[in-house]
Amino acid sequence: MINEGRLLSQHGFAKANSWITLVLSVLLLVGGAVQIAFFLAFGHTADGLHSVAVSALLSIALGLVLILLRRFIRPDQVYRLHENGILVISQLDKKNRFIPFDRITDIYRFRTGKYTRRILNTMIFREENSKTWHRITPNIANSERLIDVIKNEQLMFRGPSALNTLAQGGDILFTCMVNSHCGLKRFIGSNLLTTNEKRIRLSALMLTTDEGKTIPVEDIQFISGGSNSPLIRLLDKHGRILFSVAYISLSSADLFIALIEHMIQNRIPVRN
Repeated sequence: MINEGRLLSQHGFAKANSWITLVLSVLLLVGGAVQIAFFLAFGHTADGLHSVAVSALLSIALGLVLILLRRFIRPDQVYRLHENGILVISQLDKKNRFIPFDRITDIYRFRTGKYTRRILNTMIFREENSKTWHRITPNIANSERLIDVIKNEQLMFRGPSALNTLAQGGDILFTCMVNSHCGLKRFIGSNLLTTNEKRIRLSALMLTTDEGKTIPVEDIQFISGGSNSPLIRLLDKHGRILFSVAYISLSSADLFIALIEHMIQNRIPVRN
């Protein structure tokens, strides 16, 4: 039996934007209805009545569109954050699935919307041995906090085990999205992620890619980039770029950065 731990917070549909949309739609519907009733009651000329009727119908139509839009932007999944993991609740079939933090393997962070600048406001993640991706989008209440918790818990649970794997001669597999420049496109087609991924293997001695590129870990002396930078760069002692990858295209990018930083500080011998 899975020990979910204490319930910490619930993350459903963000009510603020929902209520704004609902209030606007109601005002438009009421306004359109009032226009029709008022001018029908006072019997204006046919031309005047026609133009007012058109205006009223447009107002009502826009109100209906906003109501449909409110339904459209509702997330398919909502979440409950527990001490030991996340409960995923499907809004479509009402089925629940609890995912322990230590089973979350792949995380992608990116941005959706034209006005978010560099803010990574969306995350998709999946658990071990699963092809199902779970999406946390800005229309989920307190999505920023939930995204940060998942990222930090993955580092806490997978970081030590990954270092142990590397110390024993194993390697850690990361995946990299190909042509992942548009976060919104990836968000819409997240079920197609597995068809556009390339692999990066990190061991205590080497970093290798599917293209056949091999970089000795001992040559990596610096790392730059992160969530506030578009590129993660691995540099040699002269500052030359050995390897670079877009942060938003790399699975579990924060774990990758943490492992490289640890090996630079503790496992790569300092050259005189």
